Amino acid sequence: MNIPITNSIRHGRRYRQQGMVSTLIALIVLVVSLLAAMALMRSVDTSNTIAGSLTFRQSVLQEAERAYVDAQQKITFTQPTSDADNAPLGYYAEPQPATARSAGDVPNVLVNAVSGSIGSVTPLNSTDNSVTYVVERLCPTSGAATVTACIVPGASLLGATSSNQTSDNLTPFDNGAYAAFRLTVRVNGPKGTTAYVQTILR
Repeated sequence: MNIPITNSIRHGRRYRQQGMVSTLIALIVLVVSLLAAMALMRSVDTSNTIAGSLTFRQSVLQEAERAYVDAQQKITFTQPTSDADNAPLGYYAEPQPATARSAGDVPNVLVNAVSGSIGSVTPLNSTDNSVTYVVERLCPTSGAATVTACIVPGASLLGATSSNQTSDNLTPFDNGAYAAFRLTVRVNGPKGTTAYVQTILR
């Protein structure tokens, strides 16, 4: 007795086709899931990076304040002491050769961390940041400051103009002139990050 097998073959082919479609759909779902997982991991990494950057930025500002206090305690900003360089303390009576950066001109001695030519702040165990700085008097050359040559507090730094101003919180000189000082702080973080902060001292 002959049994027709045409229907059985058709059903077998249909089942195999359905199985292939199901496998293909499963592979597509798996790939999409992997891509979603990778995107999630990247998002988490980005969030952690941003959070770490913000934390480091806040830490940099705090370290800059510490450098400011340290410079005020170690460096004499009145004449005649301020008329000459004091490299071991990171003080210079005139602007130093600098590397142009978006945040301002950073003295090369600070960029290159030249030993014996920059000031340093005792590191805190809580941050492990390395803090160094340079203070520059904004006069074209060393020697006695003059109102006509030096940049004074309140003057336009971009135009390099100067004006004679009198105020209790300015740094006085023997000849009645006033000069501004620029503090540049470098902070090296524990993960190889580096940041610079500049401010004008009066």
